[in-house]
Order: sequence, then C-alpha cells, then structure tokens
Amino acid sequence: MEIKYRPGKKQDCAKLAELIDIASDGVVEYLFYDLVPGMTPVQVVAYNLANDNYPHSYKSAIVAVEDADVVGMALSYPSSYHKITDEMRGFFPAERLAHFRDFYSARVDNSWFLDALGVMASHRRRRIGEKLISLTKEKALENGYNALSLIVFADNEAAIPVYERTGFDVVQRVELRGNEFIRHLDGCLLMKCEITR
Repeated sequence: MEIKYRPGKKQDCAKLAELIDIASDGVVEYLFYDLVPGMTPVQVVAYNLANDNYPHSYKSAIVAVEDADVVGMALSYPSSYHKITDEMRGFFPAERLAHFRDFYSARVDNSWFLDALGVMASHRRRRIGEKLISLTKEKALENGYNALSLIVFADNEAAIPVYERTGFDVVQRVELRGNEFIRHLDGCLLMKCEITR
C-alpha cells in the first residue's frame, strides 16, 4: 500500500494522541496521569488536540496515511511556543512542571519546533519518519523559518541516526531525570537543522 501524507484532521485526534504518547516514551503518562477523572492520559491529549488550542492542535500535525489509517505523524510549530505557559501552570501539578523546567527552557530561538514525531511500530523502517521530517521542513519554510529544532532522549538509538541523516546536529544537552514513567536516564539532546530551499 502507498503511504500518503496530508494535514491533520479533527477525526485524527485519537490516533494522533496515541502516536504522541508513543513518541513521548513516558512523558505523556507522567504529565497527565490522574489529572482528569475517567480519562486516560491519551484521551486527555486527544481532547486537547480536538479543542484546537494552538499550538497543541490537530491543525499543527502532518499525518502519514495508509489505506485511510493514520500510521505516522509530525506535530510542529514555532519554537517560541515551547515553554511552560500560565495555562499549563493552572492545569499541571507544580512538581510535574518543575521536573520539566530545563526541558521547556531549552529552545533554538527563531526556529520551527518538531514537538513530536511518531510512526506505528508496524510501519517503521519504511522512511516514513524521514518523509515527515522533510514535509515539516517545507512547513517551516512556508512559515518563514530557516531552521528546524527538536528535543530527543539522549539514549534514543533508533531516532538519533534518523535525525542526523536528515541534517540535525546537537546544540546542547538538556537535563531530564528519569522516574517510574520516564525510563531514560541520560537526559535529552536539543538538536537543530538549518533549512534551505
């Protein structure tokens, strides 16, 4: 089956949330667990995406589709939005946000931020992630940005080579301690890619 790519749609929100959860590798679970009675962390993320509260909206996503099923996605927006907002302070417990202080402080100014890149396990090793990165670069250029940035776990041996192949270099290390949800112990890497037409 051919993989097709298109902008995210409202009906994609459940699958987008599932892919964001997979990509976050514990971050979504840690941030959202037990916050909304009767809803799982993934359901809360899906609800927020459907609410179209920019930048965490289905409209910020590019999706990969096979036979009408969403099998991959890239969620991106200007890096200026990658921060702890007043809205987040009003929603998340203070100790959870404190855990992410360095993470949300790390950014490449004046860049387009690739917040989440996820591909279903059944569809990996088909260069879907690389195509999504390429389309995200085009989106960045369309919005007037000539650099793309992202944050990845420093021990993510599957993702980092993909980012390096697509032009990313490490800008700085970012502290993020592991816990019962986040099983990574080496923190994160802030990476940047210059974009040209």
